Amino acid sequence: MEMKRISRYVIYIISLFVISLGAAISIKANLGTAPLICIPYVSSVISHLSVGTVSFIFSIILIALQVLILRGDFERRQYLQIVMGTIFSAFIDIALMLVSFLNPQDYMSQMLLLLISCVVVAFGVLLEIQTEVVYLPPDGLIVAISKSLNKEFGKVKPYVDSSLVIIAAILSVVFLGYLVGVREGTIISALIIGPIVRILKKYLDSYILKLIE
Repeated sequence: MEMKRISRYVIYIISLFVISLGAAISIKANLGTAPLICIPYVSSVISHLSVGTVSFIFSIILIALQVLILRGDFERRQYLQIVMGTIFSAFIDIALMLVSFLNPQDYMSQMLLLLISCVVVAFGVLLEIQTEVVYLPPDGLIVAISKSLNKEFGKVKPYVDSSLVIIAAILSVVFLGYLVGVREGTIISALIIGPIVRILKKYLDSYILKLIE
């Protein structure tokens, strides 16, 4: 039993790194960042802080929104999102260093890299939600909305992701006067990551559960 609990937490930490890696790859694709990192990336350009630093601040805001939505139904253990959000934020900056060699030179290479990032993020999200340790703040917000509306996670995610993209675009135009980090790739990511999570869940769920149960 103890080994299974350790395994669950190890897989969870791995999921955070996988998600951060996917987000970093989306940045390097240069077709618009993944919705998960869209607002932190734009805010990073505006503030000149690292993406990881802004991601941490963004995490605190998202946790506050979850508390407002769920109120008494917000689980106390979900306050651990603050800790995990900190780890995730550090992972983002590390992942950006690891993928610094990725510099696609043509549009097809950029699009391929973007699609790879979507699959990587989706796989990380699947691991994260299946371990049920504690949600990352962006996914915690989606779960909170899913619970309040009694809807499936994968069906709510595209709507939340699209909202994050719109907010990032507004911030970019208002503070920079032009769009940064928001392009066709951002919209593609917002639309397909949720469905990819559902597809991966269908085929990988049983294998993941064997590791954590």
